[in-house]
Amino acid sequence: VLLRNAPATLPLRAAALRRIVVIGGHADAGVLSGGGSSQVHPPGGSAVKGLAPTGWPGPVIYLPSSPLAELRRALPGVAIDYLDGRDPAAAARAAARADAAIVFATQWTAESQDTSLTLPDAQDALIDAVAHAAPRSIVVLETGGAVLMPWAERVDAILQAWYPGAGGGAAIARLLTGAVNPSGHLPITLPRDDRAGRCRPFTGAPSPGARFTVDYCGGAAVGYKAFDRDGIAPLYPFGHGLSYTRFAFAAPRIAHDARGIRATTVIRNTGARAGAAVAQLYVERVGGGWEAPRRLAGWARRTLAAGARQAATIAIDPRLLATFDTASGQWVIAPGRYRFRIGASSRDLGPPVDVTLPAARFGA
Repeated sequence: VLLRNAPATLPLRAAALRRIVVIGGHADAGVLSGGGSSQVHPPGGSAVKGLAPTGWPGPVIYLPSSPLAELRRALPGVAIDYLDGRDPAAAARAAARADAAIVFATQWTAESQDTSLTLPDAQDALIDAVAHAAPRSIVVLETGGAVLMPWAERVDAILQAWYPGAGGGAAIARLLTGAVNPSGHLPITLPRDDRAGRCRPFTGAPSPGARFTVDYCGGAAVGYKAFDRDGIAPLYPFGHGLSYTRFAFAAPRIAHDARGIRATTVIRNTGARAGAAVAQLYVERVGGGWEAPRRLAGWARRTLAAGARQAATIAIDPRLLATFDTASGQWVIAPGRYRFRIGASSRDLGPPVDVTLPAARFGA
């Protein structure tokens, strides 16, 4: 997911660059993989040996797909150096001498453990040092979930790569150099701080085998719903994701008949290159009554050439307009007005279209 891209930063072009420095994240060797039961061990073992923990839920595995090697292959004629990032001052000096600096920041996660929102090993300080020195600074995040980014507005570009898999090095290089146009979108909300969206701190870790109670005090208002309900501005909202082109979405036309409820929009590629757009449909019940102001009602993905346009129809699951009545065991759509918007994320929405719906009940 391309989170941030200041003008003239990405994609990286060989013709416009003489030197790049790649810093940190074992990017010379491979890409990080999450631990636990789903861990896949590559032939020959981890590309980076001896990282703790070496036992369950580890070991820590780096898959042997080197972003450094792939960038060198993708940008012939560009000198690309590598520093391990252990010395922020040395990294800053190298960044100042380069046309662009790419920091690979990592956080290993696995099942059966909790994980901080703060990047480990003073990586925030490393990113800050590079951002202050580099003409262009790019951060590639290899994490299993959200992390805090206190430096987000000081760097020029951010690519959220998650745990990108066995071909991750090549995938990252292809996105950074524009061989592939980014089209991923966030499946979570990225917070500005560790208090946003939290309903209650969990206190007292239970001992193994102990019985304990967890109060899911957020109810159904989790993620973007809690941020919307509480009026909290996220760092990057649910559904966010940039492209190397631009898209426009027409206000939806809503159809309600015997075949169900559908929304149709027209997606236009208003930029200069082909790309994939994801039109996201959100709905709110006018007058309230839901767990949060709006819900994601569906989406449509379309790949469009530069200047092209295409219609897209989104079928809406009626449960997304309903609440569940535990007494009768039925879903209930309350009569009244429902407001639909199409946009590029939960916080980037177009003009509203209101539709009046009758009451409805249906089984689980």
